[in-house]
Amino acid sequence: MRRAPIGPRAPIARRALLGSALLVASIVLAACGGGGGSDGQRASTSTTAPAPTGVPATTKPSSTTAPSGTVQAVTAPWKLNEPVAREIVIANGNQLEIVGGLDHTKFSTAAVVLVDPTSGAQQSPAKLTEAVHDAAGSLVGGKVLVFGGGGPSENGTADVQEVPASGTATIIGKLPGSRSDHVAATVGNRAYVFSGFDGTTILPSVLSTADGVTFDAVGNLPVPVRYAGFAVVGKTVYLFGGVASTSGSDTNAIQALDTATGTITQVAQLPTSLSHASAVVLGGKVYVLGGYVNNSTLSDQILRFDPATKAITAVGKLPIPLSDAAAATIGDKGYLVGGQSTDRNPLASVVIVTVG
Repeated sequence: MRRAPIGPRAPIARRALLGSALLVASIVLAACGGGGGSDGQRASTSTTAPAPTGVPATTKPSSTTAPSGTVQAVTAPWKLNEPVAREIVIANGNQLEIVGGLDHTKFSTAAVVLVDPTSGAQQSPAKLTEAVHDAAGSLVGGKVLVFGGGGPSENGTADVQEVPASGTATIIGKLPGSRSDHVAATVGNRAYVFSGFDGTTILPSVLSTADGVTFDAVGNLPVPVRYAGFAVVGKTVYLFGGVASTSGSDTNAIQALDTATGTITQVAQLPTSLSHASAVVLGGKVYVLGGYVNNSTLSDQILRFDPATKAITAVGKLPIPLSDAAAATIGDKGYLVGGQSTDRNPLASVVIVTVG
């Protein structure tokens, strides 16, 4: 079997570690891919995270810092029942729906957990057919769809799973090919699936679907990436950074898809290269959270992106350096769920981000 790497960031090339199990590295987390599995059998993982040089450490964002008090990022008073990283988080009504990811043993999980963010109450009414991490997910037409991610093969899976309100997910369709380390976002009645990794190549393509069965080609990203942060503002989907080469080099590109016109462009640049970050939208601005900067350094930075001016400003810090968490916004609060910190173990903590 293969599991996620236990080092700071494993090489982007796939490697096997021999022992009682074969270990390999999901997301957003963002962002690797987990193997299919069922009850009583742990799922294997299929892709590895890109490698940094050196040991992760906190870094300060290299941009002008806004006045203190602009953004608050605090650890929630409650924790998840189980640690998780590289999962999907969807704002489903007034609940956070956490799908898949890496569990505390760093194996892909089939778990689906509903969390009431006001109280921390949790329930697990459903599960995936195939355990995955570094998959992408969206709420489309009232249905939670999971696109690709880790699968039974070294290259991940192309399967699309529909997660029911209770019971076991069903496979309803397939992507054009295997894909992990990608992102998906919903605009209107369509989900858009961006870039990712097929086991060999970082894919440039952007796809759209209204049902998870039929996919249309939208275009190609100017900078193909895996492990990008993403956010939706209006009818535009923004991607922040990501791993942009099979050698593990990150990019500072901010890319955007205008879903009204189908235009895909690079619209701005981050202060430094960035990958494995997350993002939430509050008050029409995007807050980019944590990740790896300069290809190697685990960060606690919070950057604000203004879609109107394309300006990037450093506005605060997370409680700890963090990567590979999933994020969602409910009301006036952003939630950064789980993830990995300096020891690379999945976390049970949740960070609440607000703008004051």
